[in-house]
Amino acid sequence: MKTSLLPNFGVLRFLGSDAKAFLHNQLSNDIKNLQQACYASYNTAQGRVTANMIVAQNKDELLMIVASDLLETLKKRLQMFVLRNQVKIETADDLGVACVLPANTLPFAMPNAPLPTHFAYEEELSGCLKLFLPHGGVLIVGEKSLLPEFNQATAEEWQAFEIQSGFAWITQATSNLFVAQMLNLHRLGGIHFKKGCYVGQEVVARAQYIGQVKRGLTVYQSPALLNAGDEILDNENNIVGNVVNVSGSLNLCVIKHSAVENAVFAQKMPLTLIKSWIAK
Repeated sequence: MKTSLLPNFGVLRFLGSDAKAFLHNQLSNDIKNLQQACYASYNTAQGRVTANMIVAQNKDELLMIVASDLLETLKKRLQMFVLRNQVKIETADDLGVACVLPANTLPFAMPNAPLPTHFAYEEELSGCLKLFLPHGGVLIVGEKSLLPEFNQATAEEWQAFEIQSGFAWITQATSNLFVAQMLNLHRLGGIHFKKGCYVGQEVVARAQYIGQVKRGLTVYQSPALLNAGDEILDNENNIVGNVVNVSGSLNLCVIKHSAVENAVFAQKMPLTLIKSWIAK
């Protein structure tokens, strides 16, 4: 079993009697009935994912795990809509996020049917929350002093595991580029299609039921290191996708369905297709 602090994640804390109802009206998942944890997204009015996150109920507060470079942007954005709601949003500087990768864990085989919208955790004696993610890995949220130390090799292995399992994370470089379905959120239980209105809901629902999403997740191998947000081009220099997450030579990308079987390039380097979640 391998563990590491994950400094690329941060935590927001939501307090107050209206915290659940407030987030329920902002995020893509059912927060009103949340008992443990779930994936979700916060979208623009045009349905583009500003950030995706894990939300966990922790006694009388809600904790939101999100990419650390989006923490303050998301906090300021959500704060604009608090108005008269009894909600306090804090940056939880005292909390950190760590991973636990069990030995010999294989990449997740993404089912065609959506996963449940909520998943389980357990509270440790230290007060940390151990979140059991659908792909078999574990995240621990708690006071930084109680979490494992940062181990670069393990953190990179965790990132590679999530990439190969089709679990994308939006960062500042890719914020507002993709509709939720392009990131597999509809398959990971991150969208509740019967919960009612939230920001971007009409676009997300239309994409689901009318089938307007023409891009999806793939894994490509590159000869050298790429960066999140890098454009993917075809032979005619048309932009056909973007890199979302990177671990060494592995790149989780969103790409046009029509381009997935063709030669593509990033930073003028040819990419080798490793895995795709785009239905043929």
